[in-house]
Amino acid sequence: MSVVLLNSYKTGIRQATFERLTAHFYGLLSVSEQLEKDHLFIPEEPQLDQRFNQYASGLSALVFDETETLVWSSISANHKEVKLPLSLPGTPMLYDDTLNGEDYFKFHFVTEWESEQGDISLYHFVILENKRAFNQVVKAYRNQLLVWLTILAISLLLILVLVLGWTFKPIRQMASELDKVKKGLSDKLGGAYPSEVQVLTDNINRFIVNEREQSKRYKETLANLAHSLKTPLAVMQTALQNETNSQELARISKEQLTRMDQIVGYQLQRATSGPQVMAQRIAIEPAVNKLVAGLTKVYADKGISIRSEVEKDLYISLSEGDLYEICGNLLDNACKWANGKVFVAAKTQDNKTIISIEDDGPGIPKKVQDAVLSRGKRLDETVEGQGIGMSVVKEIIEAYKAKIEIEKSTVLGGAQINLIFKNQ
Repeated sequence: MSVVLLNSYKTGIRQATFERLTAHFYGLLSVSEQLEKDHLFIPEEPQLDQRFNQYASGLSALVFDETETLVWSSISANHKEVKLPLSLPGTPMLYDDTLNGEDYFKFHFVTEWESEQGDISLYHFVILENKRAFNQVVKAYRNQLLVWLTILAISLLLILVLVLGWTFKPIRQMASELDKVKKGLSDKLGGAYPSEVQVLTDNINRFIVNEREQSKRYKETLANLAHSLKTPLAVMQTALQNETNSQELARISKEQLTRMDQIVGYQLQRATSGPQVMAQRIAIEPAVNKLVAGLTKVYADKGISIRSEVEKDLYISLSEGDLYEICGNLLDNACKWANGKVFVAAKTQDNKTIISIEDDGPGIPKKVQDAVLSRGKRLDETVEGQGIGMSVVKEIIEAYKAKIEIEKSTVLGGAQINLIFKNQ
């Protein structure tokens, strides 16, 4: 940029010099007169710019004839031997020249003079101007230009730093908040951000929430898995304690091992993608019968009688794993709290499928009904369990947009839990 400006400035000064020297030429031409052929008269001290009449003033004029013989020079001329360039008559030209180690502007103009007899004479008018003043002006301009360009560059750099600082301020803020999230000092990015960055922060917050939910789901799945495996393990343990014959023991073991494999697969699926809500039609009666048979063996020592009443060919839009999970947990809890009787029923009513599980135990007081649906909460710490089953049931029920109701059993007198699903 500085080179362009400097060259432009030089060009302007050069053009001004050309015009000024042209004016000097016409002034000199006005005082010139050809008295006869090949004899041009010019006053020794022409009344022009006084520098022409001062020795070594830096401005001088020379006139040569067509044989390049000097015919006149100004008093200021201290260079008499000047190389004349080729030029057409009537065409003013400006050249750069170096004489005795000094730089000059050299103005050259070829004129034609016609005598009274009609003879044509050619004269070379040369005006020399020392470039010392030109170089000083250019140097001063260059220095001033460098100063202003330096100031401009520093100003632009400062503006750039300020703009970058302002631009990256949200990024620094985001990094600071992410560090707080990493250290556990904050739950998410909560600052106010420009609209261009807000989309990124929203996505990061969603990622943080999803990551935490995934981590929570993994932890809960481990607890759920341990809880779900208790029933089939208890069935197998009971069969061993009762010294069941080998054929029956093999059948029970195979059946419960298959169930355990299904539980592990089901819990792994829930750990990676959560409850899988799918429109899979499954028969309720076979699942209930299997659970009743297994729990009857588990609670044989307690003498629990489990009665079921399920409508024939009753299906529900539920995954098999979820059906076993919710019914198994509720039946297991009923057996734990029952004094001797448990009743499970399933029916359709008002375009809804209702699964009810009742027992003749102490029941669940209204003031603690919400608490028993929370993970880790138990009604009685003396009763074996981890307080996980009911929270798992609630989670699955909510995933299917179904309802869970806790009330007092009008038949057995204990707790009654109703699962209400809308038919699809």
